[in-house]
This record gives sequence, structure tokens and C-alpha cells, in this order.
Amino acid sequence: MKNNIDKLLVYKNDSIKDALKKLDLGAKGIVLLVDDEKKLLATITDGDIRRGILNGISLDESVEKIAHYNPIAANSNMTRSEIKDLFIKKAVKDIPIVDENNIVIDLITINDILLPVGKKNIVVIMAGGLGTRLKDLTKEVPKPMLKVGNDPLLFHIINNFKQYGYNKFLLSLNYKSEIIENYFQDGIAYGVRINYVKEKKRLGTAGGIKLCREFIDDDFFVINGDIFTNLNVDSMMKYHKENSFDITVGVRKYLFEVPYGVIDVDNNRIKALKEKPNVEFLINGGIYCLSPAVIDFIPEDSYFEITDLINSCIEKDMKVGYYEINDYWMDIGRLEDYNKINEDIYKLISVEKEG
Repeated sequence: MKNNIDKLLVYKNDSIKDALKKLDLGAKGIVLLVDDEKKLLATITDGDIRRGILNGISLDESVEKIAHYNPIAANSNMTRSEIKDLFIKKAVKDIPIVDENNIVIDLITINDILLPVGKKNIVVIMAGGLGTRLKDLTKEVPKPMLKVGNDPLLFHIINNFKQYGYNKFLLSLNYKSEIIENYFQDGIAYGVRINYVKEKKRLGTAGGIKLCREFIDDDFFVINGDIFTNLNVDSMMKYHKENSFDITVGVRKYLFEVPYGVIDVDNNRIKALKEKPNVEFLINGGIYCLSPAVIDFIPEDSYFEITDLINSCIEKDMKVGYYEINDYWMDIGRLEDYNKINEDIYKLISVEKEG
């Protein structure tokens, strides 16, 4: 997963105060001093700034006063093993990645190297909803952090993707975002890599995807943060790619029993009478595979639902398909469904252990 590298760059004319702001924005503990072409000149850590302040340097002075020149950097052509050796030899926590012209293209951490490579497809989890239908349960915690069994629902979502090799996550947050960030942090403790994007206002189930654009360069998943499933997500992604869909919607069969006798008519004559028939629908399962190209159809900084995006792509005659979810699936948006999954979870765990 690529970082939004512009958040980590400072320039010669920037002040130490500007570097502090970038440190806070990038949340990496390091910023990179570059020239106007974004060629790497130096690194600046929070420790460099702290030492500068202790030495009496003003926050209004140039970042050049505290920068660490001749920085360690890795070339983009280096293998993962070569970069790992560089970390070990130089005993550093972060290494900038530069191209053949010394232009900064990414920043990699020691944790990135220690994690399994995993599949390149990113998983975007929409975890910013208010959960108003669950009333008192979501007054103190966001809906994705409600316990399912012994762990938050969000843990189960992440763990299901992880078991299929998907370990790169973007969490789109809004309501009580600090609870989720404090719990999962960068994801390393859970064997995954987590980055966060924050909605300053509610943007809907697709508006938040727009904030993820700079991280995404391949087909990716989107899943609502209130879905519990043991879906084989790898099969869904393979199906999406094999059919060259622009969007694949995970769907679920839903049977509805009409509580009355239904009459089938032709003009003024009754053709048949069916007593309380079952009607079958395909419902939206809140899990999607998307091509990066569809992000361009999401408006900037506007409330936009993923249903709007799907309809927009259909109108543009793009390939929108569906994948049927035959595995366990539950949306915990209603209290009765949340209680049901907490009844089912121990059976599901027991079946997994037996398998």
C-alpha cells in the first residue's frame, strides 16, 4: 500500500513549525526534505525537532537547520529482501523509497517489511456510520466496535480477509473515530497494515471511497463496517477479475413470505390463487469489488452512496455484475440481527475448529 507521500514532504523554505504540522498530518514520526522536483535531500524526525528546540532553535527558522542530510534511501528497483537487509544494517525504522532520479515515491517502515507480503488488493472498510438503529448500544462506541462474541465486529471483518491473504486495509472513519484508531493502531499487532482516512463530514458509502484514491492502484474491496460474514473473499475477487467487471456487488438471496393469499389475474378473470407464497429477491450484501477507474465518477467532498455509484456506472454502460454470497452473512444494523449473530458466533467458531 502506498502512502500519500505529499503529506510527508517539506521544502527548503518551510519552517520547523511547518515540519511539525506535517509530522502531525502524516503520523509517521518522520518527514522528508525535498527540492522543488521532489528529489530527496534529507530526513527530519520528531527527535530532530526536539533536539533543535533544546538547542535554542526557533520554530520559525528553516527546516534546514535541523535536517539530517545524506539520508538512507532505497531504490524502487530493490527487492524486498534487499530493503530488509538495509533496515537491519542501518538499524532504522523508516526508509524513503526513491526512483532512478532520486525522486521520492514512498516511505516504507520496518513493520511493512516484517509483515507477510499479502495480496496487493486493498480492502476499504466503511466504518464511519452512526448506527442510530442500534440506539443505546452505539452511544459510547461506533457500530463496527460492537462486540461479536469476545471481539469487535471490525476485528472479525479484518480477520476474514486476512485468512485469504488480504492484509492491506483502509478504514474510512467519522463517528468516534479515535476509538477505532486507538484499538487497531497501524494493525501490526493483528498481522495487517491499516491506514485511516477521515470524513470531516458524512460522505455516504461511496463518498468516503474518494478519499482513498491516492492509495489505490488495483482492483479493491469495499465492505460496510456492519457486515459479519465468512465469505470466501478470494473467490469473489477472482470472479470479479475473470469477468472484467468494473463493479461486482456481493448479493444474498432473500425469501419473503407474503402473509396473504395472492391472486394472479388476467383482465377481469382470476388465473390462480396462491396462499402465502414465498417471493425471492437478490439483496445487496454490502460487499463489493471495484475497479480503480470507477472512483473518478464519485464527486469531490459530497454525500454519495455506493448505490448512486452503481447506478451511474450502469447508465454509462459499464460492466456491473453480481456475486452470490452463499456463506454465512449478517448485517447487524438492527438489534434483533445483532443479537442473532451473537447467538450464532460460537457455533461458527466451533465449526471452524472442527474443520
